[in-house]
Amino acid sequence: MIFIDLKTAAARLRAAEAVRILTHGHPDGDTLGSAFALAHALRALKKPVTVLCEDPIPAMFAYMRADVAYEILGEKNQDPPDDGANRQPAAGFLISVDVADENLLGPAALSRFGGQVRLNIDHHATNTLFAAETLLDPSAAATAEIVSDLIDLMGVRMDTLMAACLYAGVSTDTGCFRYYNTTARSHRYAARYMELGVETEPLDRAFFETESRSYMALERLAFDGLRYFAEGRIALIAVTQAMFAQSGSNDEEYIKLVARTRQIEGVQVGVALRERRDGTYKISLRSHETVDAAAICARMGGGGHSRAAGCASELPLEDTIRRVVGFVEEAIKGVQGC
Repeated sequence: MIFIDLKTAAARLRAAEAVRILTHGHPDGDTLGSAFALAHALRALKKPVTVLCEDPIPAMFAYMRADVAYEILGEKNQDPPDDGANRQPAAGFLISVDVADENLLGPAALSRFGGQVRLNIDHHATNTLFAAETLLDPSAAATAEIVSDLIDLMGVRMDTLMAACLYAGVSTDTGCFRYYNTTARSHRYAARYMELGVETEPLDRAFFETESRSYMALERLAFDGLRYFAEGRIALIAVTQAMFAQSGSNDEEYIKLVARTRQIEGVQVGVALRERRDGTYKISLRSHETVDAAAICARMGGGGHSRAAGCASELPLEDTIRRVVGFVEEAIKGVQGC
């Protein structure tokens, strides 16, 4: 459990003969953008590299892959992790990107590679330091910002494809440069990517303005059941497996719903619950500046950022709702001095 700097991380990667890069499950633009940008940089150094993830690449990020090997772990092993008997040694230098906790890798990835990550590159202040070495910068708006500097220190000349991968990470994690974590540094990275030839308008249109019919059907079902608590300061939606089946939507599209609850007038904390196939619930919180979402989720065994965090519950739906709403109400009362 050792912290290392950018220079040391670059040396580790340059010395590796082959590299495997793990992303978190239900991958977003930052974990994929960081992974594939780094993969393309390693290929430029003539190193064999594979990106591994529990789930398929969302269509909007498919351009990132190009000719990089990509292994979908969840399709090969749907069993949850056991006591370690099924874990397989990882071939090559195993790293993870944008992963704050080993459990976020997903059950199949954890079953195969739990306890084996050599280097974790991340920007979450709540990182659990599960890797042998950690390159951590909580001041970065996205892990992609860290990877951008890392590629430079590896001595690789960044090309348009690497820049387009990194742009996805910075753009999506800052909400197209609207979220609280956006910094002048974020804009400087984006400017550099544009100077390298990245056409940002079609990417941002795909990331933020294009919705499928199945997503629209899921959104309608979810918001038909919208609930308010704490005199409208908390908004909550719950998406069940039945809703996924009825709409034809999926976990990938569900992610877009999470931020919508925070966009309602007067809401300080938006809560979104997603029923997993095993009947448990993933809880996602999005808050405004007065409420620490990570602190709330930490009370339920989760974590994340101060304005965007997550956790899980094995309780039935109504019990899960009562528990999370209770913690959120306490947090709201705390900041109001009630």
